[in-house]
Amino acid sequence: MLKKEYINLLVISLFSFFLNFFVASRGVFPVDTFIHYDTGFRILLGELPIRDFWIVHGFVIDFIQALFFYIFGNNWYAYIIHSSIFNSIIVVFTYYIFLHLNINSFYSLILSICIGFLAYPVSGTPFLDLHSSFFSILATYLVFLAIKKNIEIYWLYSSILLCFAFLSKQVPAFYVGIVLFFINIYISVLKKNIMALKYFFSGGLVFLTFLIIFLYVNNIEINKFILQIFLFPKSIGLDRYSNYDLGIKNVFLNYKLIYFLLIPVLAINFFLLIKKKNYYSSKNFLIFLTIISYVLASIFHQIYTKNQIYIFFIIPILAGILIHFINILNFNNQKIICYLIIFFTLLATVKYTIRFDINRKFHELIYTDISKAEDANILDKKFAGLKWISPYNSSPKEEIYNIQNFISIIKKEKDNIMVITEYSFFSSLMEKKLYSPSRTYDDISFPNSNNKFYEQYKLFLVNKIKDNQIKKIYFFSKNNNFSEEVIFDYISKNCFEKNKLSENIMYLKLINCNNF
Repeated sequence: MLKKEYINLLVISLFSFFLNFFVASRGVFPVDTFIHYDTGFRILLGELPIRDFWIVHGFVIDFIQALFFYIFGNNWYAYIIHSSIFNSIIVVFTYYIFLHLNINSFYSLILSICIGFLAYPVSGTPFLDLHSSFFSILATYLVFLAIKKNIEIYWLYSSILLCFAFLSKQVPAFYVGIVLFFINIYISVLKKNIMALKYFFSGGLVFLTFLIIFLYVNNIEINKFILQIFLFPKSIGLDRYSNYDLGIKNVFLNYKLIYFLLIPVLAINFFLLIKKKNYYSSKNFLIFLTIISYVLASIFHQIYTKNQIYIFFIIPILAGILIHFINILNFNNQKIICYLIIFFTLLATVKYTIRFDINRKFHELIYTDISKAEDANILDKKFAGLKWISPYNSSPKEEIYNIQNFISIIKKEKDNIMVITEYSFFSSLMEKKLYSPSRTYDDISFPNSNNKFYEQYKLFLVNKIKDNQIKKIYFFSKNNNFSEEVIFDYISKNCFEKNKLSENIMYLKLINCNNF
């Protein structure tokens, strides 16, 4: 690369890091903002996912966050440095891919900056869907390089990254892995050479070997790993697919700006398949298959997920792919078309930057006046830099007071207690084990009574209470909604004495019970 390209890489790397660093601190949506905060620190306390608390998605992000806490300390900055670095990585790698597509450095710079706005700042804080998507796209980029440079070992690295993606969140990584596997088969048959296939499987075997060693060393039972990572999530996914109501809005209209660029890319390649002999075996067609497969897998996942739409970072990527194929066609006025594509991408970036980076829609803050946010260091110095306001309470001071009140109550407890809440940061703030049985507490976090794995979770919960000699189970709620069913659905109410301390705080005191 030329000196100019290295300067561009430095600029976009720093820009994307500090942009996400700034956006991440503007308000909170506790259930999502802190989803990996406590779990990251709990690992440093010796509590491990699967073994010590139930998870429905992978644990890679929790361990990465534990590393950031270990290096940078137990604080808010260590949390958002994690996601900000990932934002830089995605932007830098995409810029590098654009250069390999022979897109000029000006276009590449503009499109990469757009990705910096649309990638991790959508959430700002570490989030499982985003890590899974970004590990997956890095794996896709390695396949691109394997095709472009004829370096088959990149398939091995791609496979390993897909495993990291899967253990961040099973989907979209699974969908991307499937399509890349079939592309690998296609290439192996086309070239009559199975080396790429061997490398792809070898990467998976290498990862699996280290995973088994990791589980063994940390005393995480393989049957529990399979249950929480594969079997239970599969049972949820099958129900979701069978009950989902597809419509024009959630299949087409929500992604119209993505389709606006996707359709021309598809059309150009269909045209080239007809007009160019053996185009189906060309590197350009294989690159097209690779990138478009990632795009389609991401859209498919997004259609079926209940989270906010976060895949608009695909727009600048597709813009770069479209410019690449327009350059291949080499027709009159193509420069004007390229400028129009860049202009369209800039408009789309402004639209979604306002929606997600400024109004913070992903974290449900779009109807919240973020200017009223309070400095969260009044809650705890560990949260210095965070501007606290959430959609749960229009008065951030009141919400902070409620949190401080809860902390003051549980600090007085001498016995082991269990805490159940959407505010997943009390263990880290107090630097104390609070034995929360699950990473999250929504309707898919663990098996309910209608799920075939109900008994396994019930046993997990009962053993956690019994083995840790829990005396009280505290609930901290946003608005007088304590969700006692997360206990009473598995253990009889007769085992507890219920005490309500305020509209936000209550606890269950264990009394004599046959379960224990």
